[in-house]
Amino acid sequence: MKIIVQSIKKVFTTIFMIVVTMSIFTAVPVPVSAFIISKTYTLDADFDEGTLIGVEHDTVHDQLQLSQEVTTLPFIWVPNATGSVSKINTETGKEIGRYLVAPFNGNPSRTTVDIQGACWVGNRQAGTVVKIGLYEAGQYIDRNGNGIIETSMDTNGDGDITGAEILPWGQDECVLYEVVLVPGFEGAYAPGTYAGPYDTDYWGVAPRGLAIDASNNLWAGTWNTSRYYCIDGSTGSILRILDTPGHNAYGAVIDKNGILWSTSLNSGQILRIDISEPPIMSSLYVPHYGYGIGLDRLDHLFSTGWENYAISRININTSTLEMTKSGGEMYGSRGIAFTEDNNAWVANSHANTVTRYDNDLNLLAIIPVGTHPTGVSVDAIGKVWVCDLYDESIHRIDPVTNTIDLSKQVIGSGGHYTYSDMTGIISRTITTKTGTWTTTFDSGTADTPWSKASWNSNEPDDTSVTVKVRSSNDGTTWSAWEDASNAVQLVSTPNGQYLQIETTLKITSGDVSPILYDLTVESLNIAKIVNIDIKPGSFPNSINLKNKGKVPVAILSSADFDATTVNPETVVFAGAPALSIGMSPEDVNGDGLLDRVLHFSTQSLLLTIADTQACLTGETYDGGKIEGCDSVRIVK
Repeated sequence: MKIIVQSIKKVFTTIFMIVVTMSIFTAVPVPVSAFIISKTYTLDADFDEGTLIGVEHDTVHDQLQLSQEVTTLPFIWVPNATGSVSKINTETGKEIGRYLVAPFNGNPSRTTVDIQGACWVGNRQAGTVVKIGLYEAGQYIDRNGNGIIETSMDTNGDGDITGAEILPWGQDECVLYEVVLVPGFEGAYAPGTYAGPYDTDYWGVAPRGLAIDASNNLWAGTWNTSRYYCIDGSTGSILRILDTPGHNAYGAVIDKNGILWSTSLNSGQILRIDISEPPIMSSLYVPHYGYGIGLDRLDHLFSTGWENYAISRININTSTLEMTKSGGEMYGSRGIAFTEDNNAWVANSHANTVTRYDNDLNLLAIIPVGTHPTGVSVDAIGKVWVCDLYDESIHRIDPVTNTIDLSKQVIGSGGHYTYSDMTGIISRTITTKTGTWTTTFDSGTADTPWSKASWNSNEPDDTSVTVKVRSSNDGTTWSAWEDASNAVQLVSTPNGQYLQIETTLKITSGDVSPILYDLTVESLNIAKIVNIDIKPGSFPNSINLKNKGKVPVAILSSADFDATTVNPETVVFAGAPALSIGMSPEDVNGDGLLDRVLHFSTQSLLLTIADTQACLTGETYDGGKIEGCDSVRIVK
């Protein structure tokens, strides 16, 4: 008899487990969703998860402020005599992109880099300026809408851009705008769509003076037509045109006060333009060619003298000539740039050297370089780059040793004629003081719907903290950037597993830094789909709606969900609130995990005879939403 009872118990145990299993596996399938996902960055360690350029958290910990050190992005943009611009990684010396800038060889020379890292180039024999976006920062336009960005890349990894790695004019989607400055045809065009005419005269329109203002717009000065154009940095549209009669622009910078300074070659004229409305212009003169132009961090403007063996220093606050120095080593002095110690570095074309001077123009070093150097610029870690015109090389000089520590031949470039802000160090550290913090948050779930970014900051007058985001499912292909408003729902950012956040701190005037105290990103508060079991141990889940009793429903735990975290007071099943608020968790399905079982008044259920499933909603104690459904059989 005992054996028979044990056998019956085994049978009923087996039947019970089968019933429970059937009840679980017949739950109505619902697409997997996710809890609200968020991340707050506020500690030093949080900020260190991203990349900091020009910002730091050491002066005051657990917040970001602009760094006192001078830095920029790790790229230099070098114009090539064969009609293109090369993007060089200043850390490795590798060429990582090359971009045609006209439908023919427009003789590109001056390159200047804006606050966001994009490059503008002036084509002397086309009468145009062209904007090239920084691919690494997502600056491209998918013109053919195929979801793939066609742009120049070092596809074989040899450090040179050659052959098919250079895309035809009009096909590179990082070449953003062609802005025509030919009188009567001025305007912005998508590359490859403008049919002409161009001005191919070397001394024609020939834009030569390029500078970026604090609003990230380009000021482009022309030679023969004697104009400065203010060009919108975001759209390429021409915002203003200033006539500068008798002034032929040759080089340009914009200082910390927003004043545009422009040289004019053999006249020695330095034009000072207050670019506010209305503009105010005045001139001063140096006793030599007004050739290369540069700014230190002590409120000085310098101009080199080309074949006059001279360099002059001007006080930007008083607009007065403070000194002129001459020296035989200055033979053919062109480009000039300044390291953080306010030393001047000058490319001397005829002497085949770069010379180093202190701020009073006392000679410190002579460094032999390549053949006919033209331009110099300072990179992100304070090293000095120089470009050669009569060979294809560029060189990097270490200021610690005053020697070349890296040389790079830009194959097929034909040489480099330039002496402007090729790295963007002027626009990011003198015209404005700008720094960025970029980080990528992994939600852990594909197609995460993103909600908003919110932050706490201190933004004194003439400073700003701005945030933009973009998303990706694979961490490689990204959506377009969306400018985020603080704690406001995102509009155009697609769902994606990853959210990349770029925060920019900027001073447009003065020296007081804005501060980022913290930043939080959130996904939409979408319910997590959980398994529920209506009437545990029963299948089919029959419910008589006239019954005056209760219906038990189990919220089941799983490897990635703890049902004991559900707040019973928030749970609603088929329109009815839970009755048994205080019941203890139990393991109803024998998987070793505690489940939450709640009871609901049968006559309160909003079900009909036609219903075949019933659903439950609720929240966890920390606010995460849940939802689950199971099959039902409504009986009379």
